[in-house]
Amino acid sequence: MAKSKIDYRHIFIEALLIVFTVLLALGLSEWRSSIKEDQTREAVLNNILKELQANKNDLDRKMDYHLAMSQKLGRYLSNDSLWNSLTYNSGMEAMIQILERGIWNPILQNSAWRSAELSGVVNTFDYETTYILSGVYRVQEEGPDSSWKKIAGLFADPTSYDAGSARRLALMLNLGFAELHSQEKSLTKSYDKAINHLSKE
Repeated sequence: MAKSKIDYRHIFIEALLIVFTVLLALGLSEWRSSIKEDQTREAVLNNILKELQANKNDLDRKMDYHLAMSQKLGRYLSNDSLWNSLTYNSGMEAMIQILERGIWNPILQNSAWRSAELSGVVNTFDYETTYILSGVYRVQEEGPDSSWKKIAGLFADPTSYDAGSARRLALMLNLGFAELHSQEKSLTKSYDKAINHLSKE
């Protein structure tokens, strides 16, 4: 009985074809994954850009009011006849007559940034983008977001309803609004830097 001849050349070619097919499939899968990651990163950065622009627009509408209220409170505190024109039974009643829109706090969003952090997409950002964005959101949280909440806390303080504490409340609000306005100006510059950076991406 004759031995069947093994065609090693044919086996080698088939093995090469199998390896090539597997590598091609892996390459295509990685390419599709990379495309999807790029598209996700682009969509997330666009959402963050829109969020920052909306936050900046809100600050632009409100920060001048906070400066004006700080100055107005200062005028009342430094002028007895102006202060005596107020009629009130509590510090809160006096403040309502001075503060035309109350606190009128900025509504600063961070949902797009938080989503990027929680989903891990932020890990695909380059270093400079991550540095700029984490900085601007930190300034937002530790600056205006924190300050207007402190101002709101003054309104919640039981002593604010005491007529004898009206001037003290006015002084605290005068300082609070001045600080808030200063932080808003600084944050606006941070927004401009971040928006300019993302617009070039």
